[in-house]
Amino acid sequence: MEEYDVVRVVRLLKPNREFDGSEGFKRAPQVGDTGTIVHVYPADKDFIIEAVAKDGYTIWLADFSSEELEKI
Repeated sequence: MEEYDVVRVVRLLKPNREFDGSEGFKRAPQVGDTGTIVHVYPADKDFIIEAVAKDGYTIWLADFSSEELEKI
């Protein structure tokens, strides 16, 4: 997986992870959500994923490990 790949969250190994997003639109990531890889941490193959609503607001922006994701 690399930057700009679209991925699906298939499991949450850390269900209470920190996340950010647009005020009034943000929520925690859930299994089944899709997002785009916006950064790859080279040392440990972890990723920053962003899920965006149709209107362009960020639903969530969070770190994930490769074991939690599948490429679509």
